Amino acid sequence: MSGYEIGISGLHAAQKALDVIGNNIANAATEGYHRQEVILRPADPAYTNGQLIGQGVDFAGVRRRISELLDSQILSQDSTLSDMSKQLDILRSIETVFSELSSPGLSTAMDNFFSAFGELSLRPWDTSLQSTVLSSAQTLTNQFRNAASVIGSLYESTYTDALSAAEKINQLAEQIAQMNTTIYSQSVRGYDSSNLLDRRDSLLTELGQLIGISVVSREYGQVDVYAAGLPLVNGTNASELEVRLLPSDGNYNLALAPKDTELYVSQVSGGQMGGLFALRNDILFGLSDDLDGLAEAVISEVNKLHAQGVGSLGSFTDLTGWTLSQTNISDFVPPVSDGVIYVRVTAPDGTVARYEVAVSASDTVQDIADALAAVPGLEDNTALEGGRLKLAANSGYKFDFLGGILPAPTALNLNPPAAGDSPVISISGIYTGTENQKYTCRVDTVPPGQSYSIGSGTMTLTVEDGAGNPVATLNIGEGYEAGTELSAENGIKIKFSGNGTSPGYLTDGDSFQIDAAGSSDTSGFLAAAGINCFFSGSDANSIGVSDYAAGSGGRIAFAAGWEGNDVGTALAISRIGKTSLASLGQLSPAEYYRGLVVGIGEKISLTEMRCESADGIGRSLRQQRDEASGVDINDQAMQMLMFERIFGAMAKYMNTVSDSLDTIMSLLS
Repeated sequence: MSGYEIGISGLHAAQKALDVIGNNIANAATEGYHRQEVILRPADPAYTNGQLIGQGVDFAGVRRRISELLDSQILSQDSTLSDMSKQLDILRSIETVFSELSSPGLSTAMDNFFSAFGELSLRPWDTSLQSTVLSSAQTLTNQFRNAASVIGSLYESTYTDALSAAEKINQLAEQIAQMNTTIYSQSVRGYDSSNLLDRRDSLLTELGQLIGISVVSREYGQVDVYAAGLPLVNGTNASELEVRLLPSDGNYNLALAPKDTELYVSQVSGGQMGGLFALRNDILFGLSDDLDGLAEAVISEVNKLHAQGVGSLGSFTDLTGWTLSQTNISDFVPPVSDGVIYVRVTAPDGTVARYEVAVSASDTVQDIADALAAVPGLEDNTALEGGRLKLAANSGYKFDFLGGILPAPTALNLNPPAAGDSPVISISGIYTGTENQKYTCRVDTVPPGQSYSIGSGTMTLTVEDGAGNPVATLNIGEGYEAGTELSAENGIKIKFSGNGTSPGYLTDGDSFQIDAAGSSDTSGFLAAAGINCFFSGSDANSIGVSDYAAGSGGRIAFAAGWEGNDVGTALAISRIGKTSLASLGQLSPAEYYRGLVVGIGEKISLTEMRCESADGIGRSLRQQRDEASGVDINDQAMQMLMFERIFGAMAKYMNTVSDSLDTIMSLLS
């Protein structure tokens, strides 16, 4: 009967092969399908009539043509491409907000705002220019808030997308675990599970597009899956991932359910989830910080200058700051440091005096309120009420925080040859220095020890800065005309004249001091407390024009000097846009913003390159996989023809065997 057995084995093998070929052709266009091949081997020979005779062919199963290395690389590239594509979509949305191409943006708004203060310095009492300043400020604050709003909405959308991605990941993990169960059941029974493996691999591909995964093979076709280092699938069991927000910094982290587990990660790469984590925890977080830093710098620098100046309405009778949540000034943002506040008080009779209030970083707001209340002219009318600092002058008094130069010298040490011989010394000019200085002026005569009237003899005035460095040597002896202003340093002018009864005498060694305030608040307290501030808020989301400044263009500070008729504050504010600031890493606001925009562009370019690279590598790997594992219709048709012929030949063979047996039986009968 071996002839029949050989024939049956051939028919069986050919039929199985044709079934596999049909399955291959049917799935030729199925993504992720791996070509299958029948495994045939010669049947064990039988010992017949002293000879070992072959017994046909054995069907040993079906082999799935797969390169695990290629498939793992494709999975990795698909995951990277999904990650980069997600980042690129969001980055392009961000780019439209900061772009200056289609419409004026934040950069233009900053330029217009600072330019408006520059124009105001030309005609500070012009109400139309004051309106322009307020209008440009409103546009600037709107641009900041709009950019912050877009970033905030992206925060929300990325969180929503992350939750949705986590839900899909959990669903796929459950399906993969179920497929593991089915594959295991088929494999232990010896059944072919090639199609099930392809379906499971398709689920893994889909999962890899959602999050970066690593796959570990187990026996009987099962796999374990790890996502971001967390065990997502363990054989036939699936875990659930959930997205959380870290309370410490608001960053995303990924954790296994239930919520009380301590196992979580904040560094996730690959797939949409990796892109969302990178966007939220790195790109958006950094961009939000940068934008807030820029807004905070603009608010702080403008307010510091504005708080010390006055507008066309002149000095104040009362000022109110904003509500403070902090009681210790060291907790203020921006921080308040040790320094002094100069308060200038104008009495009802027109006399003007400047008082110094010391500020220590260890003070409370109440401490500062008490110190200000002790200033003559403000006494009993300054207090801290409801968390707001309120400054008020007594009846008939006015106050401000103008710096500049005191019009009369201080610390006089004059030794006239006779009573009534001292000259009149006047100080004027607009101080252009940025630091507070106490200049010491010393008289030197030749020969030493002499006394000369103003404009006679050999007599000079040496001017030294606060560090004792000579900054000017002025001739006040022969050749000097009494009443002539002499220029010292940083806009300071000194004038000597007679006192009406005497031409005025100076003696060798006479000295006096000049108090020049480049800043009337070296601590930064006034701006931090909201006193006479132009902007309100503390970041890009809350920045606005203060109600105080918006209430009247006459409150827009432009003067900084003692007389209140200069334009020092307006000019100083106009220069902020191009001034290097320590809070911005020694960059100007314009440079800082330009760097921010360039940084976004560079991220987009880099992400596009990575997308193109991942896509190109993925296409190349797929081509290699198609060559190794894909279905070639022509090749399958040739194999089908071959097995058809085998099937037909085996049928003829069995007919021949049958005819031979019939002939033999007829001969024997």
